[in-house]
Formats: sequence, structure tokens, C-alpha cells
Amino acid sequence: METKDMMDTIHGWYTLEISGDLDLYSAQELLKKTLEILQQRITHFHIDCSRVHYLDSSGVGTIIKTLQEAKARGIKMTFSGIQGTPRKVLSMANILPILTEATPPQVKQST
Repeated sequence: METKDMMDTIHGWYTLEISGDLDLYSAQELLKKTLEILQQRITHFHIDCSRVHYLDSSGVGTIIKTLQEAKARGIKMTFSGIQGTPRKVLSMANILPILTEATPPQVKQST
């Protein structure tokens, strides 16, 4: 799994693009990263999943924990590009209905 970060400091938007597999081997790394992002002064956190090819229950757990933390901090979360196997897994886990899907914001690359 690889990630690419983009932040719009003026509007408080943070976008994280995820590439590869979100599974047992990468879920903890992603959770650590998302929790660090949520500690920043942002109002909106967007995750682009268009390059995620595989998702297992560990990845689903990471998404749920990230959503819970964002809600606790009053940060709006959106997702885009959920397709193929990841979409099927989220649908079967009944998580897809609680995700807000939106077009990714246009923000500059941060790291």
C-alpha cells in the first residue's frame, strides 16, 4: 500500500490517495496515518480509493475507526473511487451505506 497526501490549508481540506491493497499487512500503517491526519486543523478529510485493488476485514476496521475518530472531532469525511472488490466487501459488510461518496476536492500536493 502506498499513499499520497494533499492539503488545502486555506479551506481545511485534506485528501489522502491510497494505492494497492488495504489488508492485514497495511491496515495498521494506514490507521496510524489517518489518526495523525485527523489531529491536524482540518475540517474535511477525503480518502480517494480509486487505486485500492483489494480490501479485507482489517481494512474495513481501519475505515470504521477512522470514521469514528473523524466524527468525534467534528471533521467531515468523504470517499471516492470505491470500486470492484473493495466496493463488494464494503457492501457485504453493510458499511457502504454509511460512507459519504463525493468527487475528490482539488487540492495541492503536500507530501
